[in-house]
Amino acid sequence: MVSILLLVAVIILAVISITVKKTVPAVLSFALLMFLLGLYYIGYDEKLLGLFQIFVYTGGIVVLVLFGVTVIGSTFPEEKSRPWAVASIVLIAIGFIVIPFIMPNFNVVENAGNVKAQVTVLTENYAEVAIFLAVVGASLLYGSIRMLHTLKHEKELS
Repeated sequence: MVSILLLVAVIILAVISITVKKTVPAVLSFALLMFLLGLYYIGYDEKLLGLFQIFVYTGGIVVLVLFGVTVIGSTFPEEKSRPWAVASIVLIAIGFIVIPFIMPNFNVVENAGNVKAQVTVLTENYAEVAIFLAVVGASLLYGSIRMLHTLKHEKELS
């Protein structure tokens, strides 16, 4: 029952974060959405996934979005209608409804193999993976900040 209430709250917050015109309340509803989703994962004994959801998405991504909003600003050009947005939302919703029925059944348990061997691949190469992801993340962050600075400078010139 609690999980259903959490999912209903997540759906309501998702709709709010998409439909609200002001940026900061939309981002805050997105943050609460991500936090509740992390609690949902923790409730189903997926503690690591729930903690990653809370720390990475609720913490990191929301702070990054708020940083971007403060650098760029929150004024967007007015658009009367968005038929492409409605069409894409409808197509994605239909896809989420239809795809589970057309997917073949995979027998994952029999084909899993040696689980310890799969885990040791990650643990033995964890440092390399972490360094690689840190370099990629730092490059993306630097590129984003540089692009935002360039856009802000061009905006001031015009």
